[in-house]
Amino acid sequence: MRSSETTDRDGDGRGRHPDKNEVDFLREENTALQAEVASLRSLNAAATVGAERDEAIRRAVGREAERRERDLASLTAQCDALVRSSSEVRYMINADWSVLAQLSGGGFIPDTSGGNANWLEEYIPEEHRDLVRAEIDRAIRAKDTYHIEHKVNRVDGTTGWALSRAVPLFDEHGEIMNWMGAASDITDRKASEHAQRVLNEELAHRMKNTLAMVQAITTQTLRQAASLEEGRVAIAARLSALARAQDILTQANFAAADIRTVVAAALAPHQGAAERIVVEGRRIDLASQQALGLSLAIHELATNAMKYGALSNDEGRVSITWGLVEGVLTFDWIESGGPLVVDPPRRGFGSRLIEQIVGAYFDGEGRIDFEPGGIRFRLTGKPSSS
Repeated sequence: MRSSETTDRDGDGRGRHPDKNEVDFLREENTALQAEVASLRSLNAAATVGAERDEAIRRAVGREAERRERDLASLTAQCDALVRSSSEVRYMINADWSVLAQLSGGGFIPDTSGGNANWLEEYIPEEHRDLVRAEIDRAIRAKDTYHIEHKVNRVDGTTGWALSRAVPLFDEHGEIMNWMGAASDITDRKASEHAQRVLNEELAHRMKNTLAMVQAITTQTLRQAASLEEGRVAIAARLSALARAQDILTQANFAAADIRTVVAAALAPHQGAAERIVVEGRRIDLASQQALGLSLAIHELATNAMKYGALSNDEGRVSITWGLVEGVLTFDWIESGGPLVVDPPRRGFGSRLIEQIVGAYFDGEGRIDFEPGGIRFRLTGKPSSS
């Protein structure tokens, strides 16, 4: 034991007080201990602050990662929605288009989730494969967007049309890694375009036929007219009948015209005698030229009946009937109660139009019989809506 720690006692039994050196030594030790405690406390505080800082950083990084994941998911969903809103089909294919990696057909064409090296044969009809190959070669050479309309084999087994687009994805060296593409079902649009082309072609064909008919009407009418005024009136009446028939076809978009509508339009100028005209027959569709021809025939018959036949007096009657038996149309115009009919020595243009031209439109025969009791006209042939 150190001498400083020794306790002597005086005779009176009281302890001896430490000397000055001992007090200074204890003070120095106490100061050093306080400094050490302060240092330890400082280190502990710094460690606590560092741990809190690290934890705060970890939480901030985690929140940022979550935010970026949400943003990425949102952007991915928006991109997917954009693609789906503008196309039904999405696909990914390798750099040279030899293997289809993935395809979502959207119910339009069959899906595939694995590598498909036979995609061209499975998805593209043979008649358009060379067309597709040519566009693939062009896009690869140009490193440009693939863009083409072509036929496709649809999931329901039918053949449709697709508008297909694909863009190349490049590596760091500027070389194509693969292609991302989308396609839309344009089958309805292509069908409409085809129908429009057919309609335009048919319209041009019918216009030529109509102009030829107008020329024939004009030429033949003037040739047999006793005067220019008589010819003018006759031409105007015949062209009016032709125009009414054209109106019917226009309203039907140049499709088949119902024979009942054709008859009603042809008889419209003769409404004053409507109560003496009996019309009976069921719906039968006529092709455009058949409708035009029959309309002209009825016009000629009605005009003649008003001038010379059953409708030229107050007692005459006209019966118009038609029917279809085993695909053969029979159309009858029968007059009765009019003046006595005499067979004319020669046939005029109206008669020739009725018998020859109209019959030819039906691939059949038109015949006028000048019976003493009234004119009879019978048309037989095959109606057609083609």
